[in-house]
This record gives sequence, structure tokens and C-alpha cells, in this order.
Amino acid sequence: MTLRVRLGVPVLAACIGISFSAAASDLTIYDALDFAPTAVKAFTAKTGITVDVVEPGSTGETLGKIAAEGDNPQFDIVWVDGSAVMERMLRDHVLQSVPEDTVSAVKFNEMGKTLLPKSRAFLPTGASTTAIEVNTKRVPADQMPKSWADLEKFSGKVAAKDPNLSGPAFQWLAGYFQTNGVDAGKALLLKVLTNKALAGLPSGGKVNKAILTGDAVVGINQDSGIIAKAKAGEPVVAIYPTDVSVALPVGLGISAKTKHMDAVKKFIAFVTSAEGQAAMQNGDDTDFFFMPVIEGVKPKVERPTDIKFIVLDDTKAAAGEMEWKQWYKDHFVP
Repeated sequence: MTLRVRLGVPVLAACIGISFSAAASDLTIYDALDFAPTAVKAFTAKTGITVDVVEPGSTGETLGKIAAEGDNPQFDIVWVDGSAVMERMLRDHVLQSVPEDTVSAVKFNEMGKTLLPKSRAFLPTGASTTAIEVNTKRVPADQMPKSWADLEKFSGKVAAKDPNLSGPAFQWLAGYFQTNGVDAGKALLLKVLTNKALAGLPSGGKVNKAILTGDAVVGINQDSGIIAKAKAGEPVVAIYPTDVSVALPVGLGISAKTKHMDAVKKFIAFVTSAEGQAAMQNGDDTDFFFMPVIEGVKPKVERPTDIKFIVLDDTKAAAGEMEWKQWYKDHFVP
């Protein structure tokens, strides 16, 4: 179900004759991020620019809505977890490259500079990664997995998300194939994800639920979601595998057909500022626990940043996206 939230200046302003530079439909953002409405509310309060926030559901559902709109896109900005999907949409002329003057105005930290793609298919506004989620009440400390390969000993009790629906799941799958090789990666997953009831879950929340109820004891999940649950007092821990994981940028892309580039640039300037980043951390759900990519911005106290990760080869991942998603669906989704 698509959730559409109208965020803008008070109606009273129009009634008393105050005019703003922003029109009624200044900007439309499609997103699958917990903090988007919070960030948009702060942006509107600061600028007076009105924004329609459209949240179709998961990243997959958001991308599906964009695909269904075809040559008549209704969004100006798409804001989701993942980089390869942005590269693919740039290649397909759904997105345009982020203007260089907009990029150069952002004060990225070293991580941000690393995650900024040469193609400028998207602008990173934060990052997370994928970790192994473990139920600490069901897995003794001396049996904790240390690598993705260690998940084989938990075969049948491993929860994972369907990359056809989850942007973070596809980012992880593509990164896993990048580090292990596609054939070897597929072979291991066939040994690990032997329970379709757990292997094709639609969201990180469902992975959390499976682990907390005991249906699964470990899972492959976005680390920010695990951190949020741990902070809430749940018996879970995020383990970062020794064979590394892939960086998961919070990617902001610009529609190739936007007619509101001035408002788009102002929004980007805001969410990459200290004020905008603070608004993006003002909550306790999954996405609020991101790693900042902006110079001088500190993460939430529970958020580790000294994590070994690789940067995804987005071009190769985008080229393999359709085949890899179908393979996963054929083998692991009920």
C-alpha cells in the first residue's frame, strides 16, 4: 500500500495572504526510509518548500512503482538504501546524474568520498552495512558465527530477506557474489538457506521477528536494524563477518524528468548539512542508526563505524541484478 504524506507550510499562511516561493507541489519524494518524513518536516519548516512524501513500502515496492510509471514519472527524488539499483536506473535514463555543482558543495567525510559514484547516479547521505544477526539467548558465546561461511552450521535456522523486495538484501547479495564469486556464492547459499519459510522474508522487521521468536537463531540483516533492536533491549547482537560485508549507501537519486531542480538542490543541501543530518538521526527505528558520510557529523552513540567493508562494483551488480534476483526467487522464496 502506498502511503502518501503531505508535508508543507500551514494552510493558515495562505488564508492570511502570506506567499512563499514554493508552490503547492514543489517536490515529490519516493522513499523507503524511516527518517524521510522527519527530515522532510524539518526541511519544510526551514525553507517553506512543500513536499509530497510517497512511501510505497519496501525498496522493491518503491522501485516497482517507479517502473510502473514508465515514461511518466511522478517523482523528483528517490531516496532508498542501495547503490546498484541507482546505477541501473541511471543507465535506463530513469535518473539523471547529480549535478557537479551540487556534489562539490557537499562536505563529505572520507567514507562519503569513497561511496560517491563516478557516474554521479546518486548522492550518498548516510550508510550502513549488512551483518549477521544472532539471538544471544539461543546461540552460546563460543558458538557465535564469525564469517558468512559459518552460517552453514545453522542451516535451516537462518533468516534472510528477499532481494526482490529489499534493497539492502540485494546490495548484500551482490557484494557477497563480488567477494566470493557468483558460482561459489550460490553454492554456499544453497547449503545455508534451506528453509524457504525463513529465506524469503520481505523485510528486516520480519527477520528480527523470526530471530526473536526462535523460528530462526541467526539472520542476514541490515546492521542498523539490529542496533535498533539491541538498543530497545532485545537479545540480539550484530556480528561483522571476518570475510567483510558490503557498504550500503543511503542513496538519493534525481528523476531524469524533474521540473523542480531548484527545490531538489535545496533539499540535497539541507540533508547534507549538520541540521539535516540531525533531523535524520532524530528517531529510534532502523534507518536512524546510519553511519554519517558528512564531515563533522557524529553517529548516534550506539552506531559503530570501525567496520571492515567493501564498496560495491555498481556496474557489475546492475548488470547481474535481474538474473541474481530471479535465481534467489527460484531457490529461496516460497
